[in-house]
Amino acid sequence: MERFGAALFDRRRTIHLVLFVTALLLGGAERNGMIVGGVLLTLHLGVRLWVCRYIRGAARVHARKAQERKVLVTGGPFGLVRNPLYVANTMGIVGTCLLFGPPWFAAVAAVSSMLWYSLIVHWEESVLTRLYGDDYRRYCALVPRFLPRWRVRAGLPPVDRSELYPWPKVLRRERGAIALGVVACSLALLNQFVL
Repeated sequence: MERFGAALFDRRRTIHLVLFVTALLLGGAERNGMIVGGVLLTLHLGVRLWVCRYIRGAARVHARKAQERKVLVTGGPFGLVRNPLYVANTMGIVGTCLLFGPPWFAAVAAVSSMLWYSLIVHWEESVLTRLYGDDYRRYCALVPRFLPRWRVRAGLPPVDRSELYPWPKVLRRERGAIALGVVACSLALLNQFVL
C-alpha cells in the first residue's frame, strides 16, 4: 500500500488533467455554475498562496530542507486542516470543471479528487509519523485531516513568523498556478460569450 500511495503522489497532477479534459469534452457549462466555479478557483488560489507561505514553497513530505531541519508545519492553514493544499486543489478542479462542464461532472470531480488524495494521505501520514513521531501524532489528534476547523485549537506550537516566506517570493513561486487560473477563467469567458 505504501508504494501505491507514493506512486499516486508522483502522479498527483494526472487526475486533475484527466478531469479537466473530460469537463472540456463534455461541455455544457451553466452560467451559475461558472460563477461558482470562478469563486472556487479564486479560493483555491488564495488558499494555495497561504499554504505556500507556511511550507515555504514545497510539499511537506518531500521538502528536503524541512526534513533535514525536522520542522513539522502546524501553523496557518495547517492549524485548521492537515492537508490544506489537497483541499484547495480539490476546490480548484471542481471550480475548473464548473467553468467548462456540467455541474454533475464537477461533483464527480470532487469525489474523484478526494479519493485520490485520501490514498496519498494514507502514505504521507506513515512518512510523517516516521519523521516526527509523537509530535505528529499529537498534531493529528488536534487537527482534522480534510474538513477544516474554523479556529486553531490550543496545544499547537506557536508560529515563528521569521520562518514564513515573504509574499513577493510566494507570488513568484506560485506564478504558474496563478497564470493557469487566469487562463482558465479567460478561456471560460471566451467560450461562453464569444465562441
